[in-house]
Amino acid sequence: MNKDILDYLKLQRTCVLAVEMMDGSPHAATVHFATSADPLMFYFETNKVYRKSEPLYGKKEVRATLVVGTTEDNMRTFQTDGIARLLNDDEVDIYNSIYLGKFPEKVEKSKDPNFVRFVFIPTWWRFTDWTSKNGKKITTSEDK
Repeated sequence: MNKDILDYLKLQRTCVLAVEMMDGSPHAATVHFATSADPLMFYFETNKVYRKSEPLYGKKEVRATLVVGTTEDNMRTFQTDGIARLLNDDEVDIYNSIYLGKFPEKVEKSKDPNFVRFVFIPTWWRFTDWTSKNGKKITTSEDK
């Protein structure tokens, strides 16, 4: 993964995440996220009563899509398809380091029994940068 893309993702705080519900319909929400670089993974939290939790508890893996960078102010965007799943118990320390490290104000919230930790793992991605001096530049996971 290109360092400039990783740096961009680290500076961002929100994205739009869409998950496939149990009936196959999409559900999208704007959420906070944090990332790890190697492998590239996106970490999230939600509450058991929110809609996006339903498929996470209903399936082992859920098809999902996310978009980082949805304003013209930034002139860059990262789009990715992949899968979302609940975190395993042995991944909680990594989550705490990455996600709560980025959002320390959520440490108390994480103690709530309805707090849900989950991860998104990309299977394809595309980064578009309109700030390049040579015009729009597109980098994808398929580039060698």
